[in-house]
Amino acid sequence: MMKQKGFTLIELLVTMGIIAVLTGMAVFNFNQSRMRARDVQRKSDLSQLVKALELYKNDNRTFPENPSYPVPDETVVQTELLNGEYIQAYFVDPKGADWQNYRYNTLEGSTRQYWLMACLENTSDSTRATADQCVRFYNGRGDPDQCQCGGNDNFNYTGAMYVISNP
Repeated sequence: MMKQKGFTLIELLVTMGIIAVLTGMAVFNFNQSRMRARDVQRKSDLSQLVKALELYKNDNRTFPENPSYPVPDETVVQTELLNGEYIQAYFVDPKGADWQNYRYNTLEGSTRQYWLMACLENTSDSTRATADQCVRFYNGRGDPDQCQCGGNDNFNYTGAMYVISNP
């Protein structure tokens, strides 16, 4: 009697199961890495905006006004910085139109202080905003104690606020 060479059905199923689990883990880690990379880009963009705002202040002795207070509008300030050649192009969130863009806000009636906000995808990021910081960008949507943001105009809360303020 000749012995058959090859794999049994059980051996093939176990091998395919192991490959499926490893593939799932790799995809999850890849997506997490992409999310964190976009968060790093957001923080870098805000850092560059801070530098541009400081240059603007050096030339004008004040920070740009936010004419749409209390609802922040980042395009007004970025247009002013772009026209003054403090930045080379608009800063737009790396996730695109389906995510919340960067926000700029000033203290009402004052242009001596400002707050910049980006919405991080990693809600457990250690640099996320505190409730005191995110209240500057809370517009009656969601829970201000959670500092939630993200999504498009339908306000799908999926991210955590990251806020830089001066001073």
